[in-house]
Amino acid sequence: MSFDFTGKVAIVTGAGGGLGYAYAQYLAEHGANVIVNDLGGGTFGYDGKPSSKVATAAAEKINALGKGKAIADGHDVSVAKNAERMVETAIQNWGHIDIIINNAGIASTEVFPNVSKEEYDLHLGVHVLGALNTMQAAWPHMVKQGYGRIINTSSDSVLGFSPQATYPSMKAALIGLSRNAGLLGVDHNINVNVIMPAAFTRLSALLPAGGFRDHLEKDFQPEKLAPVVGYLCHEKCEITREIFSIGGGKFQRIVMASSDAMAVDMTMESVEAQMSVVMTDDTSKLQIFKSTFDDLKNLGFSDEECQMFYDMTATQQELGPIEAVPIDSVDNVWDITIKSPVGDQFSRLVLNSSGNSLQGHVLNEEHGNQTVLDGKIENSDALVWKCKLTKPVPMTLTYTGQVDKDQNLQGKVVGTLMGKTVMDCAFLGKPVFGDQADQAKQESQQQAQLDGQKKPGLLKRLFAKA
Repeated sequence: MSFDFTGKVAIVTGAGGGLGYAYAQYLAEHGANVIVNDLGGGTFGYDGKPSSKVATAAAEKINALGKGKAIADGHDVSVAKNAERMVETAIQNWGHIDIIINNAGIASTEVFPNVSKEEYDLHLGVHVLGALNTMQAAWPHMVKQGYGRIINTSSDSVLGFSPQATYPSMKAALIGLSRNAGLLGVDHNINVNVIMPAAFTRLSALLPAGGFRDHLEKDFQPEKLAPVVGYLCHEKCEITREIFSIGGGKFQRIVMASSDAMAVDMTMESVEAQMSVVMTDDTSKLQIFKSTFDDLKNLGFSDEECQMFYDMTATQQELGPIEAVPIDSVDNVWDITIKSPVGDQFSRLVLNSSGNSLQGHVLNEEHGNQTVLDGKIENSDALVWKCKLTKPVPMTLTYTGQVDKDQNLQGKVVGTLMGKTVMDCAFLGKPVFGDQADQAKQESQQQAQLDGQKKPGLLKRLFAKA
């Protein structure tokens, strides 16, 4: 297989110049169509209104090559809606999105511990939220098509190199995001990798003249990184959840590793006795970590226990986008599965409509039946309702779902407690028919009668008397 990107569609953020432009041009030269995103910001962020001028100039240069097409995009992807619009531009023009390279970044000026909240928020938006928003916007499309390649840009500064804390901490966050999103991507052929680039860019141009800066300028041009990034973006590449340091025509793998896990008793003396073993520099005695579970296994957890832990922490199953149909009226029963942090939760849902209003119940023996409150058909294609959960934890659950042509119900449920969100999970409803549906509707009617017999709460009774 030749390394060709004909028919593939890519988004590269921060692609108006430097590394981002080098990646975008390289992909286009090999046949890809590219969204060139750049809001026209400066080295230390943007002070003013975003402008697509820089992105437009870069896209024109790529189009002049006469190979893959480029479209300029000037959105600030630190805002989720903007990232969604950018992805939608790719979908509207080319029908799909295959590759995301999150490259946009800015330099830091403040040194720890004198870091302002404004500086931290700025870097959080550009580096972390920009990548997260773009991934979230593209992810459902990649899941649906069963293919995707995502590159997030970290930095070897996370290993420790200066008193600047803001920039390295954001770049470290991208490693955690990538390695965990990559786990979810395995079943959908979505690879998520991390690069730590070393190149002469407008950021490194700020360094004082001398040996290090001169070496960067001479031998570390941005275009020298493009082949490695291109390979990681190609369908032939099956590597995922890895970290690569790239620069100067070379690349290397960066790993997380551990020593042997040494047993200690409940004394600091025992810790001191084993510390020299744990702190070994003998690489032959280090184990490369593939995931958190390697660490847990070293500490004595079994494979089964690790799988149980994963099932508990995988809060949402990737359901993919639903092809919703218009909703005129509802008289349905569904078996509901909520993908909660503590495992799947099952209920039976009965809903019926009167105009745009919804009534019904969530039937659940374990947690008690819950009455549908404030139910409505919204925008002719969404069902929205609330329930009051009393156990195991009292909270308000707000469901929002859509129905497809086969009457499958899909959406999310948000749990709030004292005004704070404590749960945000996906749910899936499979339609129930026949005798089981009739029985559920009868149980809902009986529950409605019980609801009508309930006495109002103490406060309501006191106010009624007043």
